Amino acid sequence: MKLFIYCAGSFGKEIMDVAKRINNRENRWDEICFIDDSPQGDEFYGAKLFNFPTALDKFDLTSLEISIANGEPAIKKALYDRVNHAGAKLATLIDHTAIVSPTAKLGTGVTVSAYCFISSSAVLGDNTILNTNALVGHDTILGENCVLSSAVNIGGNCSIGESTYVGMGAQVKQGTVVGKEVIVGMGSIVHNDIQDGMIALGNPARPMRRNTDKKVFK
Repeated sequence: MKLFIYCAGSFGKEIMDVAKRINNRENRWDEICFIDDSPQGDEFYGAKLFNFPTALDKFDLTSLEISIANGEPAIKKALYDRVNHAGAKLATLIDHTAIVSPTAKLGTGVTVSAYCFISSSAVLGDNTILNTNALVGHDTILGENCVLSSAVNIGGNCSIGESTYVGMGAQVKQGTVVGKEVIVGMGSIVHNDIQDGMIALGNPARPMRRNTDKKVFK
């Protein structure tokens, strides 16, 4: 079995490090490579680099898994749809330092980075990423294609809509509902519900404007 990390960029490097730590313990993949839609050369971060059509043509779909390594929820969703349409399998990666409750439910293609904590009865939708030291409280539900940055703390009984991005160090109060396609700014403290498609910042976090272009990193 081979693992392909989709997106040869900075986040891809971090996911490669997670994958290598997993492989050192589990010997899960024969090889770990990168896929990118605009590959620069044939190698990245010490691994082979392919474009998506070439990887699908060269390798049997039953012999590979794909992890989507992009921090933009809208791009994550587009790549997730592309991988599913091609019939490829998404890889779920959980760093060995993470603590995941046995009652938590994780969808396909989820990545849980180092020192994360996922509490009892939490639910993580497909293709969601938790970066280093992110915490998800009990009974919280994260939709598909969400990105929780480093040191994010989501309280218990929260609902985070699909394709939402939560910036570094942000905190969400227990029982809060954050809509889909929301951007919560770095260091924000969310006390109140946030409607779909908003950009919210500050302490307390307030909706500032619509997330019209659906881009986090500009």
